[in-house]
Amino acid sequence: MAQRPSRKAKSHSKRPQAAAPEATARDAIAAAALKLFSERGFMSVSNKELGRTAGVNPALIYYYFKDKHDLFAFVIRKALADAEALYEKRRGKKGAEDALDAWLSSNVALSDEFSRFLKVVFDYAFSETRCTDTDKAIASFYQRELDVLRSGLTGERNTGPRAAELAELVSVFLDGVMVARVVRPKIKTDRLLGLLRELLGARRS
Repeated sequence: MAQRPSRKAKSHSKRPQAAAPEATARDAIAAAALKLFSERGFMSVSNKELGRTAGVNPALIYYYFKDKHDLFAFVIRKALADAEALYEKRRGKKGAEDALDAWLSSNVALSDEFSRFLKVVFDYAFSETRCTDTDKAIASFYQRELDVLRSGLTGERNTGPRAAELAELVSVFLDGVMVARVVRPKIKTDRLLGLLRELLGARRS
């Protein structure tokens, strides 16, 4: 009887032990994945590289994620969650009128992350391997952005379909700016988005 607890403990010891709480470790792995995937490509990054950059045991990566596509989808969902958290913080309780400005200013603050995000998504779009969960995560990201923009653009002069069209235009513009700031480093992201805010403000007035 005395041997049973030790046998049970031995069987549990086969599982790699996390050095940090699960949420913290997952976020660290996701941040490392976003960086490495954007620099090296989705398929070229090894678990060893991910673990070293994230500061976790490489054996833990597939303890937290069932496979690389699961990790990729989580990276995209986290990018959305980070953008939404900052958006909500900036919008505060000012209402829908300030939703547009809050989203645009969040894009400025997270421009490095958004540029990496777009690089990863672009590479994935041209890859031979596609995953339904990943495709859904990407679609969810852009749908949420469109919802926020449409809410911020709706007014006396922009109602219904017109607000939706403008939201799509702004969403595409934001992607373009985040790519351009990498290809053309002299571009000032905050200045361009400031001009966009002015144009949209005049359009809504």
